[in-house]
Amino acid sequence: MNTLSLLERWQCGDAEALSMLLDRDLPWIRTYVQRNLGDGLRRAGDTDDFVQEAVLAILRYGPRFAMSSRRQFRALLAKITLNVLRCKGRELNALKRDPRNERALGTDTILYLDPPRQDVTRPDQRVEKMEEREWLRLALLLLDPQDQEPLDLHWQGLEDAEIGEQLGITANTARMRRVRATGRLTAVVLKLKRGQIDDLVAQDA
Repeated sequence: MNTLSLLERWQCGDAEALSMLLDRDLPWIRTYVQRNLGDGLRRAGDTDDFVQEAVLAILRYGPRFAMSSRRQFRALLAKITLNVLRCKGRELNALKRDPRNERALGTDTILYLDPPRQDVTRPDQRVEKMEEREWLRLALLLLDPQDQEPLDLHWQGLEDAEIGEQLGITANTARMRRVRATGRLTAVVLKLKRGQIDDLVAQDA
């Protein structure tokens, strides 16, 4: 069964589809992460356990996305997994939605990452806002950890001085890192919306 069908089935609550995706692509993702993880994380525990836990957290709690290319799916998931494991001080449960906002599986926005078609109907304003948040969540997971940190803290409501205290840098450095990270996040969102997945994961595929 093709990648798009499996993802859509999983988004609608089909646990068998998730098992098929994991059986099919988890070994490739493990190999990629093992090749790219630093020695510190490799020494911290069983890489296979880390990878499987991260992949499950991303698919269960991360932004819901669908795409037709198996190659791009594996590369995208591998890059996100590696970034999650590289984030110092970030727990895997940071991917989880606020349980007060949790919806039944299959009713959340699904981001289709294939190149957009011209005949796609524009969503209403409420759905569009929800979809925009999901684009940002997915793009954030594709950023390097050093860019994720100031954005995470900023979105939590911290000012630049407070972000600097958390990261051990000056307020001005924190502001510059946040501004640069915002620009990179915007660029990633635009590429995702255009279906330019290869531009984001080419070095990882």
